[in-house]
Amino acid sequence: MSRQPTASDHTPRERVRRTLDWTLPPSPVVREVVEVVPDHPVANRPPLLFVHGAWHGAWCWQERWLPAAAEAGWHSVAVSLRGHGGSGRPERFGLASLRHYEHDVLQTITTLPSPPVLIGHSLGGVVVQGVLERYRSAPAGVLVASMPPVHGLQAVPGLLRHDPGLLVQALVGREVTPRSGTLFGPATDPGEAAEYLARLGPESWLATQQVVLPRRRRDIRAPVLVLGGEHDVVVPPHAVVRTARHFGTRAHLFRGMGHELMLEPGWDAVLRRVLGWLEATLTGDAGT
Repeated sequence: MSRQPTASDHTPRERVRRTLDWTLPPSPVVREVVEVVPDHPVANRPPLLFVHGAWHGAWCWQERWLPAAAEAGWHSVAVSLRGHGGSGRPERFGLASLRHYEHDVLQTITTLPSPPVLIGHSLGGVVVQGVLERYRSAPAGVLVASMPPVHGLQAVPGLLRHDPGLLVQALVGREVTPRSGTLFGPATDPGEAAEYLARLGPESWLATQQVVLPRRRRDIRAPVLVLGGEHDVVVPPHAVVRTARHFGTRAHLFRGMGHELMLEPGWDAVLRRVLGWLEATLTGDAGT
């Protein structure tokens, strides 16, 4: 007796686990995870998992956004990717790939009480995009001054004009010494910017190449919020707009701000936009 075809017969199968994940699985590392639990949590809200960008660590979220989000009732968690912050650094850290960073995020997700919203900055935005392609249970994603989905070549012209030394250092795998105006907008106090710049660490050479060069991307089901800064040199406004178009939404650009949206003056307005959008999205009242 022949079987009638069903809808599932015509649905493409999703590759949740890629071939490399089981042939060459990333080795685990000790992960630094910073967690702030709200005193008065709001029921049915998912945790927020923050993923930092190149050269940073969980500390960049811990400074302002983690405590502020927790005060607003959100369970807030930040992870330091391998080789960053207080996480373990592999012996051949220069060969750590975006796949290794995605592994660190996925491992952190398994420790949380429910599927988290994923929030990524810069290189961390690319990592979040990769995780969202595979982790279909995530309720939403937020890209903060994120490198675009397909490639990061849009960052090259701006860096060549404003800070060519940073570009060369990053591409050849040396420790970076960015100028204050490269990462921070004009409203940031130079002394405060210098303190943050002093906390930057090394970045994987391979991951840096992968962020800049073309990448293949698959569809993301979760709704995505895309944010950027008016004076961002690393991820200029036109790149933020292209990222938003890729995800079928609108870019939100913040006047007077640079690349470090979570550390600069005005950080609270950016966080309010994030939390307001999440509240609307998760309750079904969100627009673009």
